[in-house]
Amino acid sequence: MASNRSQHPAGPRTRPGSGGGRVPEGVYRRRRMIALIVLALVAVLVLWGASAAVRAVTGSGEDPQPANGGAVAPNPSVDPENKFADFTPRPTPSASPRRTDTGSPSPSASEQCGENLSVKASTDRQSYPAQEQPVLIMTLQNTGDTPCRIAAGTGEMTYRVTSGPDTVFDSRHCAAPGTDHTITLDPGKTENARLTWDRVRTAEGCPTDQAEASAGYYNLTVSLGERESSPARFVLE
Repeated sequence: MASNRSQHPAGPRTRPGSGGGRVPEGVYRRRRMIALIVLALVAVLVLWGASAAVRAVTGSGEDPQPANGGAVAPNPSVDPENKFADFTPRPTPSASPRRTDTGSPSPSASEQCGENLSVKASTDRQSYPAQEQPVLIMTLQNTGDTPCRIAAGTGEMTYRVTSGPDTVFDSRHCAAPGTDHTITLDPGKTENARLTWDRVRTAEGCPTDQAEASAGYYNLTVSLGERESSPARFVLE
């Protein structure tokens, strides 16, 4: 026999103490947002704590290098002019700078050239046709390692032309009063003094109407003070 108990459709059940209804979806979203914010704050606090620990270990509250790329302040104990002040040993600087040869005589030389003076005789040609006047040349050279002075006035210079034992020309025979002149020679540098000879013989006292030198072989010797050159040969045609 069928039961006459009435049938009721099953409805939604409620959890005890829930107030008799479901929690709205918006409440769930706000709770999730709050949870994410809390997690982010915790992460920031953890990172800040780690950075503070690193600074405490290094003993500095600043970054190891400037963030803006600026220059690091110099150490006042280091000489800014000597980049190798912290290196040992340091090279000892030379007491005097290396000398640069400018090609011009140095006015600071104070010593006479002495044995470092070379005197050389030459002519501008080896052979001279008739009527052509030879140019006699005296070359002075500093053979030393430092600049030196030379008394090179005309009174100190002598040009002498000989043929065998015969003195044909001597610049002292008819020389005008000598003039004083001092020059300075750098090491290895030379100075030339030239005298044109008119091919006329000379004699002591400078007599007039001397004869012209004959064609033949001649030797030129030059001297400056006591320093005399070796002979240089030339020909008069």
